[in-house]
Amino acid sequence: MFFAIFLGGCTPKDLFVKAPAGLEVSSNPESTIFINGENKGQTPFKDNNLKPGSYTLKLLPVSSDFLPYETSIELVSHTSTIISRNFALSDLETSGYTLELQEDLSGGTYLSVISDPDNINLFIDDAPSGFTPVSKMAISPGPHTLKAISPGYFDQTLPINTVTGFNLIVNFKLAGRTITLTPPPVATATATSSPDASPSSTPQASLTPTLEVQKPYVIIGETGTGWLRIRKEASGSSDELGKANTGEKLKYLGDSTELGWYKIEFEGSIGWVSGKYVTLVR
Repeated sequence: MFFAIFLGGCTPKDLFVKAPAGLEVSSNPESTIFINGENKGQTPFKDNNLKPGSYTLKLLPVSSDFLPYETSIELVSHTSTIISRNFALSDLETSGYTLELQEDLSGGTYLSVISDPDNINLFIDDAPSGFTPVSKMAISPGPHTLKAISPGYFDQTLPINTVTGFNLIVNFKLAGRTITLTPPPVATATATSSPDASPSSTPQASLTPTLEVQKPYVIIGETGTGWLRIRKEASGSSDELGKANTGEKLKYLGDSTELGWYKIEFEGSIGWVSGKYVTLVR
């Protein structure tokens, strides 16, 4: 469940003394929060009297079934950094967001949006606003609504408040939909035989052999479109090599990146697919 977030009071009143910064953290399920390694109790957590600067934040869910979450944050005077995390049994199904303000000396009002996965559809106040990542988009100060949409993932909607003189950085983590691969039905053949026909003379189905991809390979999962783009390089912004249908198997060439891209063979060429949409079979 998401809630409206308002960030305000962002003009320092004293140029020589840095005012405190705020941090708000929520999680589902409840988690133990560590700031720079120090146990700060359970979520939800709120402290508006922290020293501005860099911190390491770690969330340890009360259930051992979930993986801990760790990130670096930069706290700014007169602002609140807000973090929300919804844990799940796998990182793919985990969701959440982070809101941070960075002072901009130009005095403008800006919005930056990054996401996991990248290249998601972004809507601002219900108007299509391109794809992530978005860097320092000029925007009017005040309340707005962000909506993030990507095939194969659950949508996420977030009310925000932009502030004059600051760049609001929003980091979305979308939860992937559970993919269930259903095998195709087994083809059967029926035939009408003469009364005196023996069982051994019953006509059999004539099946055309198909080329089976040898292990290791990847299986294209559900994407919401019925197909997945094959990229020439390991990036969502790379040129498209082609499209593979859901359920299709592609030979895995044994190489992957830290961001979860797999190197595969596609129609005689070398390409890359995002691991968020495929299952690797070794």
